[in-house]
Amino acid sequence: MLTINYLSYIDLLTKAQAKYCMSKTLFIHHSQFDQHSVPPSHPESPLRNLAVEAKLRESGLWQDLDVRFCQPTDKEKLKLVHTPGYIDQLYQISPAKGMILADRDTPLAFDTLRAAEEAAGSGIQAVNSILQEGYQNVFCAIRPPGHHAEPNKTMGFCFVNNIALAAEYALTQPGINRVAIFDFDVHQANGTIEAFKNRDDVLVVSTFQHPHYPNSHWSVNAENIINIPIEAETASTQFRRQVETPVMASISRFKPDLILVSAGFDAHTLDPMGEVDLIEDDFYWLTPNDSKPSQHLQQGSNRIHARRGL
Repeated sequence: MLTINYLSYIDLLTKAQAKYCMSKTLFIHHSQFDQHSVPPSHPESPLRNLAVEAKLRESGLWQDLDVRFCQPTDKEKLKLVHTPGYIDQLYQISPAKGMILADRDTPLAFDTLRAAEEAAGSGIQAVNSILQEGYQNVFCAIRPPGHHAEPNKTMGFCFVNNIALAAEYALTQPGINRVAIFDFDVHQANGTIEAFKNRDDVLVVSTFQHPHYPNSHWSVNAENIINIPIEAETASTQFRRQVETPVMASISRFKPDLILVSAGFDAHTLDPMGEVDLIEDDFYWLTPNDSKPSQHLQQGSNRIHARRGL
């Protein structure tokens, strides 16, 4: 299950290096790969990040990257996206050892919040690397994921909405007044939609299998929310036809200063958590290219890619 997603991810990195050869890719990862110590059998286990790094080294691409550890953010910054009561409660229930369930799907281990602080901080770090250091590509291999986390609750393996925090932070930076978020995943970005619905400074575009988990925000009626439901067994050609026009048209109308792409690879045809039939080249097609606006940030449960200035 996991190998397919990681091969897609490495393929994207390789193509990004070739396409944007004028600038190195910055690769951000955790200081310890096994933070957020859920059981190895869990779909969101530490083995995910280990597989990414191992494949990068095996491919020879590791030596071509600038590699940094995540810069953790602090508890108070998480409240830019989440309610103070939710964040305070999350820290209160965090176990000193072992693991509990924050909800029926989401294990909270003794070291989860440290990993969550690093994952959330990596989005801020990536934004700064683009706006202040001139990087055109940034990938962050991070966990736990974030796009299901709503302002006041955990959900779907997620505690902190990493992409939403990156967007809120970006909006505090000079020249960034409107941010668009494009989320492609087999599951809908319910947490990101909940965080930003009816905002005039953030656009959220979400492609997802429907009906499918989380079955909650697919009918949200808000001008800044563009839902693109995809039927099970949809393959490359039909997917591209269904997605390209609404994504490009909505972003063009919105005229953002920054585009954030929240990337999930679980719509791959061999991933058992979904029933959409995409292949590696579809994920490359979905990532920013020269026909799209000039500043991009891509973040997923395991990766962030950012580029600017084309």
